[in-house]
Amino acid sequence: MSAFKQFLSTDVIVAPLVVNKSFTFEGTASLINNGVIGLAGININKSSSNFFISASLNPAITSSITVGGLYNSIKQLYYTNYIPNPISGSPYITDFNNQVIEDDSLTNVYSRFYNYESTTLFQTNSFGYTSNYGFSRYFDLAGFVMLSMPRDLFGDYINPNTFYMRSEGANPGDFTTITDNGQGILVSGSQVAGIINYSHGTVIFPSNYGLNLDESLFQNDNITCSFQSSRTIYETQYKCTIRPEEFNFSLNPSLISGSTEGTIYNFVTGSYFNPYVTTVGFYNEAQELLMIAKLGQPLPTSRTTDTTILVNIDK
Repeated sequence: MSAFKQFLSTDVIVAPLVVNKSFTFEGTASLINNGVIGLAGININKSSSNFFISASLNPAITSSITVGGLYNSIKQLYYTNYIPNPISGSPYITDFNNQVIEDDSLTNVYSRFYNYESTTLFQTNSFGYTSNYGFSRYFDLAGFVMLSMPRDLFGDYINPNTFYMRSEGANPGDFTTITDNGQGILVSGSQVAGIINYSHGTVIFPSNYGLNLDESLFQNDNITCSFQSSRTIYETQYKCTIRPEEFNFSLNPSLISGSTEGTIYNFVTGSYFNPYVTTVGFYNEAQELLMIAKLGQPLPTSRTTDTTILVNIDK
């Protein structure tokens, strides 16, 4: 025997809930085992004797990702508004067809692209820019080292001000500590060290910042990396309301007399008898059971007021 009641639209509430989780990785193996990818991208048209050729945390992926392709991808996604004009001393801007339309010393050729900035504060392409009025998003003509966090780890985005990395060198006391300033810029002490895109889960270190961030970064077991992820889950609340005149008969089979077939005990029909709710079942339109909510303890229904049971489901 079953009893059903249809939900109204006002009985179902869906609300977002933001949850955070912190991750810490010790050593390169820990990064690899958790799906963190480290890559190096270089400008193949720019030779540099003191710069790395290629590197990866996981050698298996180097065959499918070229260093030149990665360099160009990083350039277009994050730096095109911060690339100095290609003709020194002759600044100009172009239209979408790359045709020069006017000279302007404050705008560069590539400003038509979106660069996923994490702040509305002024940024510059000046090397080592430390003004109180902005941050440096210096574009490195040689190349970059990049850490890419898997979506399963950082969720919707990396929480600002939570990224931390420490890489120790071969000599005692020789280490580099990098954090983010909450505006998408990486800093090492008072020095700018690169950029971080919170929603993409990418951390990018240009090579010319003088922090020795080359391929050895991926071969160093004395490396610590941590950040806090943020993910939005949606909590659905079902309001199950029992009116005083509803569900007044218990479905417990122990109320049926075993001596007479299908006959309930006399005390069940008395006015003082109130059933208790122990389980709420959720059914679809075909009356197929989808899920069951168990109460912590039996809940008596009321003959005079509504009884409301709230069931929360996170997904």
